[in-house]
Amino acid sequence: MPREIELKLAVPDAALAAVAAWLDAHGEARGETTLLNVYLDTPARDLARQRAALRLRQKDNQTGSQWLQTLKTAGSSQGGLASRNEWECEVAGEAIELSRFPDDARAVLAPLAGQLAPVFRTDFVRRTWIVTQDGARIEAALDTGTITAPGQARTETIQELELEWLPGEDGDDSPLAEAALRAFAARLAHVAPLTPSDLSKAARGYRLTGGSLS
Repeated sequence: MPREIELKLAVPDAALAAVAAWLDAHGEARGETTLLNVYLDTPARDLARQRAALRLRQKDNQTGSQWLQTLKTAGSSQGGLASRNEWECEVAGEAIELSRFPDDARAVLAPLAGQLAPVFRTDFVRRTWIVTQDGARIEAALDTGTITAPGQARTETIQELELEWLPGEDGDDSPLAEAALRAFAARLAHVAPLTPSDLSKAARGYRLTGGSLS
């Protein structure tokens, strides 16, 4: 089962330039991508109650545009470090294609397929770098943008750095993952005051609508 291990850090306004400059100097820049995302759920918020999030993403960069669908299910987050199950695959356009998900993901979504509708959006620009820490490869993604929801006048700002463990031959659950992510975050702490965040973009979106990702 695919597993995502990442550390999320909130980045204050004054630190954005310093963090980007440090990553330019110490990492391998991978460019900039615009990510337009809609999250779907049922009117009863069945996915949220299962601690799951379903996302449809349009990804635009120098090479063109691509649509992706992603399902993330129950995981844990403490001190900004999150581990969760994740399935992602490409789709033809702006619609969920249930048949393209593997069996585990379809089992979660199939009973709800006819009720799914947009709930909120997260739209942001992502700059990415590949960095190394203690022999581990880490993707550093600096995201800036907004979270919006239909009928809600208020928006939330996205301004965060996600450090994601890139598994090697040992796989996603290597015991080195947490130590490598925290060690790299400690290096960044000397650059700017970054605060660990346990709230995913999905959790913040549900909060904006008056609900929660339990």
